[in-house]
Amino acid sequence: YNSDTFESVPNRDGRYTFGASCVSQCPYNYLATEVGSCTLVCPQNSQEVTVNNVQKCEKCSKPCPEGEQPPPLPPGGLWGPQ
Repeated sequence: YNSDTFESVPNRDGRYTFGASCVSQCPYNYLATEVGSCTLVCPQNSQEVTVNNVQKCEKCSKPCPEGEQPPPLPPGGLWGPQ
């Protein structure tokens, strides 16, 4: 972050948060987000892309293509009625 221009700037030595750890790259099958974290699923209005062999989430410049929706949860959630 550049506090003179109030803008985010690329940091080639940047790190990602992965749980309580700070990592130089996201683990296999995890996606790097624009906010510097590792995730399994891209946030809303973002899509998965691969850039320089790195899987990451990138904001869609136009409406994101619709992906498959996860199946709805059964009544009572995953563990059934309590």
